[in-house]
Amino acid sequence: MGHNGFVGCWIDKPLRAALQHGTNSPFFWRWGDNQVSSSLFRPVEDQQELALLRKPDVITMPIEIIRSKRTSGAAFTLACDASGLEDKEIAMAFKPPIDAGTFSKMKKSMATLNADLLREFCKIVENTIYAEWLAYQVGCTLVMIQTEAERIAAEERTRREAAERENKLLRELLQGKAA
Repeated sequence: MGHNGFVGCWIDKPLRAALQHGTNSPFFWRWGDNQVSSSLFRPVEDQQELALLRKPDVITMPIEIIRSKRTSGAAFTLACDASGLEDKEIAMAFKPPIDAGTFSKMKKSMATLNADLLREFCKIVENTIYAEWLAYQVGCTLVMIQTEAERIAAEERTRREAAERENKLLRELLQGKAA
């Protein structure tokens, strides 16, 4: 503790006089005061964490690399690393957020991601690496689900393309005979 009950470095006489008369200073507080109780530094109450602002990198990972991972933690880490986002950005994007300790344990295979959060995780990191690894563990692979309308449209497109090829061939044959 310094001269006159103040914590800090040596101060000149005018400043010391101002401090002794109760003038607030952000640099010197009376012994026992702290920044939280200072009138200059009031805490912001009910401030929310900033939302995920950066978009993850969207890359395609070769299936062989995904399947080569030996543990769930390695696959989880690969999915996180492929996104290009920092761990805190991923963990805080969950609703409610995953705490840093649990997230770290997931990367070390000491904890696993709740299956109910798998869809949310894939949306956050914008890849299905972890889900693909999980499917491989039970001898499966992921396939994008088509709605009935998408399936019918794909069938119609295939029929139309076949009809166009046949029509082109018939026109070429007719033109060949006419010449």
